This record gives sequence, C-alpha cells and structure tokens, in this order.
Amino acid sequence: MKFSMCTAVYGMHDLHDTINRAAKIGFDAVELTAALHLPVESTPERRREVKGWIRDAGLACSALHYIFDGSVKLATADRTLNAKCADYLCKVVDVAADMEAATVIIGSGGATRHLDDDTDREEAAKCMAEVIHQAGEYAASKDVYLAVEAINRYETNFLNTMQQATEFVQQVDHPHVRTMADTYHLNIEEADPVESVRKYGYALQNLHLADSNRHAPGTGHFDFKAVADALRETGFDKYCSFEVFGLYPWKLWFDTVEEADRQMQIGIETARAAFNR
Repeated sequence: MKFSMCTAVYGMHDLHDTINRAAKIGFDAVELTAALHLPVESTPERRREVKGWIRDAGLACSALHYIFDGSVKLATADRTLNAKCADYLCKVVDVAADMEAATVIIGSGGATRHLDDDTDREEAAKCMAEVIHQAGEYAASKDVYLAVEAINRYETNFLNTMQQATEFVQQVDHPHVRTMADTYHLNIEEADPVESVRKYGYALQNLHLADSNRHAPGTGHFDFKAVADALRETGFDKYCSFEVFGLYPWKLWFDTVEEADRQMQIGIETARAAFNR
C-alpha cells in the first residue's frame, strides 16, 4: 500500500520543510492542501517550485484536497453558480496536472456543499452531477480523476455515506469520476465500516486515514486492520493518505511541528502494520 500525507497536517508551517518532514517520516507522497498551499491563482513559477521540492524529497504528489476557497457553490440548482463552479473545478484540475497528481478530491463541508433548506434536493443533485461530469470530462483530458468524498452529517447534509457517494457517482456517469472515503467519517456514518468498504470499495479512488478522534491512526479506537482486509478484497491499489486536519472546531492543526511529527510517526507505523500484512 502507498501512503501519502496531507500537507495541512502541519498547518501553515513552511511548505518546503513540511514536504521534507513527510519524506523523513517515510511517506511515499504528499497530498497538497490546495486552498492553503497551492490555490487556483498560484503562478506557474510557484507550481514548478513546489513540484521541485516534492521531487527532490523523493516523493510524489498523490492528490489535491481541501480545494474550495469559499468562492463557489457546489450544491445548488442555480445555473450561473453551476457554471462558475465547473470553471473553478477545471482550474483545480490544471493545478493537479501541473503537479502530476492523479486525483482531485471533491470534499468540503460547510456552505460549499450544503443544500439550503429552500433547495430542491433532487434538482440540485442533478445540477451538481452535471457540473462534476463536465469537470470530469476536462479532467480526463489531463489524465486526472475526480474523487467525490462521503462526509459526515455534522459537516454537510449531502452525500454522507459510501453508498450515497457511490450512487451519486453513478449518476455523474463518467469514468474519471470516482469516490473517496475517510475512516474518520466512516466511523461516524457507517453502521458497519468494514462491510461498507467491502461493498462500495470498488469505486474508491483514494482513502483518507484518520482515527476516531481525528488524530493519527493508532491514537483512537478505529479498526484499521479490519478495513485494510476489506479494502484488499476490492483490489484497491491507490493511495491511503493521512488527513489529520480539522482536529477541533476551534483548532485545525497541531500546535507544534514536533507534535505533528509524533502523530505522523505513530500513524505510519499503525498503517503499515494494518495494510502491509
């Protein structure tokens, strides 16, 4: 199994040093936290610089996550906003292509993916599927995949379970649009996370790893070994990435780089023991 680390683990710490720390700990790749570290308005020069840091560290860029900057609305039936969101997603795909990242993760809780009370859910879902299909067509031209993430009910009111995400991706109906799961969200939403992975894992493009407390694997009670066994049955061969981020409502990342280092070391040891058996 290949393991990646989201750069948000170290918050707004120097990105170059964060990449080097990921390599030193033993990760295979980094997953760039786009809105914080490489937004759509980043220059070609900046993208080349970051790509060089990743290459020099002996890593790959596995994906982009946390892609939305608050400027667009994904869950809406407003056609003007749909067009704006499709354009934004295509710009994110350009960033991913420049970084040679295979995946763009469409996650996001909050307002971006929240269905407002007066919204027709069926129509909004249809429009969102059309937006992602359009972006998926562009992503295919860049050899990039879009991964729609299932996120727990406390962060969004749309696509909370693996089943819902899988059925939505079937509605999108594009070969470059797949699903994405996160063990932290699985622990909240799935009655049986292992069975859900076994049943819907065939559609996964990426898996985020975080324990039940949203800290590193090995610091909570989530059964990573059981999920790893189920994932193995599906033939999954993509990245498992550590999205240990959004720790608390009042604190997104660890207070010190030393604590982040400690967490990532515990996490990588736990993940290797679970997945590389």
